[in-house]
Amino acid sequence: MTTRVQGATFRYSHTIGRGEEAGTGFKNPVSVARGADDLMYVVSRAYDYRSDSKRITVCTVDEDYIGEIGNAGRLGGEMMDTGDSDAPGSMVWPTSIALDRAGNVYVSDEWLNRIAMFTPDGEWLGAWGTEGDADGEVAQPSGIAFDSEDNIYVVDTGNNRVQKFTKDGQFLAKWGRQGTGDGEFDMPWGISIDTEGDIYIADWRNDRIQKFAPDGQFLMKFGGSGSEDGEFNRPADVAVDKEGLIYVADWRNDRLQVFDAEGRFITKIIGDATLSKWGITKLDANPDMKRQREIAQGLEREKFLRGPIGVVVDDEDRVFIVDSQRNRIQIYRKIPPFFVGLYDGGRL
Repeated sequence: MTTRVQGATFRYSHTIGRGEEAGTGFKNPVSVARGADDLMYVVSRAYDYRSDSKRITVCTVDEDYIGEIGNAGRLGGEMMDTGDSDAPGSMVWPTSIALDRAGNVYVSDEWLNRIAMFTPDGEWLGAWGTEGDADGEVAQPSGIAFDSEDNIYVVDTGNNRVQKFTKDGQFLAKWGRQGTGDGEFDMPWGISIDTEGDIYIADWRNDRIQKFAPDGQFLMKFGGSGSEDGEFNRPADVAVDKEGLIYVADWRNDRLQVFDAEGRFITKIIGDATLSKWGITKLDANPDMKRQREIAQGLEREKFLRGPIGVVVDDEDRVFIVDSQRNRIQIYRKIPPFFVGLYDGGRL
């Protein structure tokens, strides 16, 4: 499907993923990061009884499977101890993922109250974080993002604030407290940093997006509770593209909303998913499953978003929506009006 808005067109490209405990699929994915050479790093939170499924899947935008990082092992195949939450590489409630300028992988864990670090190839680099509410301490950290100086901002959900650290965990700054006023939060979650260094926070329980200067000065807010256009029901993540458009994963409303730089509603995306390459491969290998799908009723509902929890926009204007409850990533592209006709014939 192609969604046209003033100044841009959003065109569905393809879907990556299927429900799997390991290998070519995801299990309750919560966050995605874009790396070099079209690499994607997708965090699966999975479920408490499957510690081995809590992992980072590494693949390409074209759905070529590379490997896994985390509880089940690392790229290259060396297995890790999956029964010990303190073991190197372990994750319990992974929440968000971000890459530094060197391509190293950082993952927040709201159960372990720490930020875990891996090389681009999945080698364990260590972790930092101490539970608490003092400067530099965290409680249930969620969204993370790097600025242009390679410092990392952490959404400190349990403390209703944002903290800034060096990438090795040295405390630099903080702002926020619990409340509903400007600059206050109620269970903040997602984060994004624009090309000017300004910071956007998905203020989850306040059903709004807030924008701040790099030093934490409040700049703007938009949203409100509801299901009408421009309203939110537990916004989980936010992204900003290079032209200033703002994308919000409106989790409980099962949609992605797009806003201009002033926070004015532009359009929404509710999902256009098709079967992924991984899904088609599995069906081809399981004829009984394929026959069951051919006679099943209501499969047209599969295309819709269900619990979108993360969103990322890359430098090529591709929009990656983490469709958590359907174990996949739906990918769209923003196309300038002049180029729309060039893309009307097929997948981007």
